[in-house]
Amino acid sequence: MDQEQKIKLPVSVLSGLFSNSLVDVSTGKSIAQQPLAQEDSVNEIIAVGTLVVADANGKQLAQQQHDFLDAIMKACKLEKKNYRVLTNNEPQCSDFQSMHNQFKHAELLLFGVEPSSIGLPIHFPHFQVQSFQKVKYLSAPALEKIEADKGLKMQLWQCLKQLFPG
Repeated sequence: MDQEQKIKLPVSVLSGLFSNSLVDVSTGKSIAQQPLAQEDSVNEIIAVGTLVVADANGKQLAQQQHDFLDAIMKACKLEKKNYRVLTNNEPQCSDFQSMHNQFKHAELLLFGVEPSSIGLPIHFPHFQVQSFQKVKYLSAPALEKIEADKGLKMQLWQCLKQLFPG
């Protein structure tokens, strides 16, 4: 069987790739000179200070883990509007670059998710704050492991104080 795969790129991406040569045949103008199409609003950019990606073992994040995570963020003096929680099985978590393009975050916290699984080209151990392309990354064990271990909680807290001083 002949399989055809269709990939739809937003006009903004295409115009960036072909800014000098991509022309709308109906108007004869360069696409880079035209306003973005209405369909691009689907790819809305969401500004959050902190993005959290947690391992959900192929399911939804358990309510207990959500509550624990909310308590962690509250201790860091972050309001819900300042951070976004995603699970590693959500489509926008496929790679770090697409997450950054969609969410425009300054910090990315990974709980139970290895940096390499989201395409980060750097490797760093748990509980080490790492900067890459103007984003600060922190990798940590899964939330249920941290919640059950006081030593892991202390290590996490020390790192979070570095990320969110004051």
